Amino acid sequence: MIKPVDHAADGVYRALFELAQSISGHGDLQSLCHGLERSLHQVVEFDYLGVALYDAAHDVMRLHATTGPLPFEIRTTVAAIPDNPAGWVWQQQKPLVIPDLSTETRWPEFVAGPLQADIHGLTMVPLTNGSRRLGVLGFGGHAVYEPGETELAFLQRVASEAAVTVDAYLTQQQLTHERDRLQVLFDVTNALVSKLAPEELFSSISEQLSRIIKLDCAVLTLFDETTGLLEPYALHFTGERLFEVDRTPVKVEGLPSEEALRSGKAVVLNEPDLARFPSPEYRRIVLLGYRSSCSIPLVTSNRTLGTLEIGRAGDDPWTTEDVDLLVQVARQIAIAAENALSYRELAKMKEKLATEKLYLEDEIRSDQNLSNMVGESPAFRALLKSAQVVAPTDATVLVLGETGTGKELIARAIHDLSTRKSRTFVKVNCPAIPATLLESELFGYEKGAFTGALMQKIGRFELADHGTLFLDEVGEIPLELQSKLLRAIQEQEFERLGGNRTIHVDIRVIAATNRDLYAMMEAGTFRSDLYYRLHVFPIQAPPLRDRQPDIPLLIRYFTQKYAQRMNRRIESIPTAAMEALASYAWPGNIRELQNVIERSVILTQGPVLQVALPEPDTSVAAVPVRSSELSLRRERDRIVRALKDAKGVVGGPNGAAARLGLRRTTLQSRMMRLKIGREYR
Repeated sequence: MIKPVDHAADGVYRALFELAQSISGHGDLQSLCHGLERSLHQVVEFDYLGVALYDAAHDVMRLHATTGPLPFEIRTTVAAIPDNPAGWVWQQQKPLVIPDLSTETRWPEFVAGPLQADIHGLTMVPLTNGSRRLGVLGFGGHAVYEPGETELAFLQRVASEAAVTVDAYLTQQQLTHERDRLQVLFDVTNALVSKLAPEELFSSISEQLSRIIKLDCAVLTLFDETTGLLEPYALHFTGERLFEVDRTPVKVEGLPSEEALRSGKAVVLNEPDLARFPSPEYRRIVLLGYRSSCSIPLVTSNRTLGTLEIGRAGDDPWTTEDVDLLVQVARQIAIAAENALSYRELAKMKEKLATEKLYLEDEIRSDQNLSNMVGESPAFRALLKSAQVVAPTDATVLVLGETGTGKELIARAIHDLSTRKSRTFVKVNCPAIPATLLESELFGYEKGAFTGALMQKIGRFELADHGTLFLDEVGEIPLELQSKLLRAIQEQEFERLGGNRTIHVDIRVIAATNRDLYAMMEAGTFRSDLYYRLHVFPIQAPPLRDRQPDIPLLIRYFTQKYAQRMNRRIESIPTAAMEALASYAWPGNIRELQNVIERSVILTQGPVLQVALPEPDTSVAAVPVRSSELSLRRERDRIVRALKDAKGVVGGPNGAAARLGLRRTTLQSRMMRLKIGREYR
């Protein structure tokens, strides 16, 4: 294989020098092969070069890298040691030269493929670093050839140099794998302490395990010693979901779980064993396609709770390292499961001791309130109903309301009730970001996009991928940026500043404003297409003056909140102060009320809240006829529609005032101002 050139020795030394440079620092075996190819072609004639390494866990040789696609189909990259020439070289630690594969009789299955591709010459040398036998370096060519002693010695020298890099690569892989293993244990611990729902918790653990252990199905079971039944408790698939868990307990006899529970040790099966485990349930799992399995008992200091069942559709054998990791994870799951079961028992006892009145009050409170939202007025109930209706969908929501009415709380409540609740909720406070920087905040930028862009930056749209993007005060977005915002919302794609790559995202958009977008659209300061794209499902956040029944609830809520924060003991609120606060117009809405209560708690020295009343304002301007973002025409239409629905009745439980969440006198005053006459009554 040595080229017949003059000064062959000089060529060899030069090749060795270049070889040392070309193979150093490679992070993977494929690039190592290409480095060898570039250096050795100066001296050695070959058409293909490959690296096969010994897999000690399964006692096979695995082909890891070649210089290019082989011109014949290899049945598998895994071969048993006696069944191929690479295994012979690894065992004997000697070079193997096959000048013409057509004459080779020892490995008939192996040589068939190369011969069909017109490959005849084959030379293999061992990859060994010190006492570590790593694998084989192979050279193949179309020509029939038998290298001499000098050529073979040169190839062995090449393999010796390459073995150092291969050994370093394998060591790095081993360290990386150990790091990943420790990271999985850390992530499993975090999951166990942060989630209580069994399905959600177990799915998270299964996903973490699948990062370093091949698995297709994982099941958590609980064992009832009294009945001898095994209850499927949680289930997770990393791929196709092949069956459901109906929580119906099954007999443990004849299952691998029975042996695991009895012995307290993992039961590992690399292939189905129906003779050893005749349970119909085990037979059903095998018929579904699961070939190998591992059953690990969940053992605590007090008892054995059940098992962790891991299944594979393939025949990949379980390594000792796999089983050791599963045992460690099972110990963690056992402790968490025991705590969860104890918590469940305590919860049942607490529920039995609770009175029917307290139970019903708690149910009413949970139905009427979302997140940190407090209220029970008709206007508030209508708001919650709208939020609950739209939350499960991915529809764009536009939250309208005066400043301080809690528009962000509404947006967060919609997110928390949606299918995206486990993903990110990203808020953009549009007026707080200068107009010149808002585009880069929303869409990000590439390095060098403008002066000062020293590195790439990801925008809020990318951060919100698969989550919710909340555009607060969307009416403040500059007109020139609105077209790009429209495209990003409508097409779910955009480009970073200075970039030409289209980025696709999956986001739900919730926008909020205290401005009249309709009037802005008519005035030409807000794009009509963006307005109608945002106005898919509008939700009106009622001002506090229209939620008077909620004011006492909010006062008590904020008093308790700030008293606990400031370590104050406040036991009562004067009736006169409560009435004064309830009758105030609250132009700043809930935000103003919150600030007043916080200031009052700060000033209070005893158990009675000393309310720092806001300055009274009984002028007409203090109670505006309409919300700042609604036109007079739209406010009038709203009242007329309520009157028609109430058949002209203003007061009473079914009257228009109750439907609008207003007092009767307030509605009558507004009807006079808007010139709504008796024809609608």
